Amino acid sequence: MSSLDPARADERLRIGPSAPRRRARVDAEISVPPRFGVLAVLALCAGIVQSTVLSGVEFRGAHISLLIVLVVWTGLRCGVVTGGWLGLLAGLIADALGGNGVNVLGFTLAGFGTGLLASRFFWDSFPVFIAAVAGATALSALLSWATLAIAFGERGAFVRDSHTAVWAMIVNCALAAIALALVRFGRSRGMIRT
Repeated sequence: MSSLDPARADERLRIGPSAPRRRARVDAEISVPPRFGVLAVLALCAGIVQSTVLSGVEFRGAHISLLIVLVVWTGLRCGVVTGGWLGLLAGLIADALGGNGVNVLGFTLAGFGTGLLASRFFWDSFPVFIAAVAGATALSALLSWATLAIAFGERGAFVRDSHTAVWAMIVNCALAAIALALVRFGRSRGMIRT
C-alpha cells in the first residue's frame, strides 16, 4: 500500500477547522417600505392637521392637501395594493372631516394609479413624484366635480372649481417638492452618520 493518500494531500477535501469567511461589504441601501399601520396613523394625523391647523391656509381658494401627497408617496413607495388601500382610508378621513363624501373615489384611484407607476419609476425621483401629485390632484378634483354634478345635481361647478383645482395642483406640487427634499436630506444625513 502506498502511504500517499489523495484525500489528505488535497486541501479542498481536508476536514478540519475552516478559516472564518469574510462577509462581503454591500454599499447598496436596502429600503424597506413602511408598514400599513404606520401609514394609517400618518394619514389620520395628516387629516387632522389638514382640517384644523391648515384649514385657514389657502392660496387663491386652494387648500393644501397633505393627504393627497401622502397617498401619492405611498403609491410610489409601496405599490398598487397599499396605495389603493391608503387612498381609500385617506378619502374616508377627508370626507369625515368635511369633504362632503366626494373624496373617496378620487383618493382611491390616485393611490391605485400611482401604485401602477411604482414598478416603472423610482419613488424618490422629483419629476415623477411631482407629476404624480399634479395628476392625482387633477384626478381627485375631476372626480369630485363629476360626483357633485352627477349625484347631487350641482350645475356650473366645473367653471368655478377648475380655477381652484389648478391652484391646488400648484400648491400640492410645491408641498411635494418640499417633502421630498426633506426626505432626501434626512436620508443623506443618516447615511453620513453610518
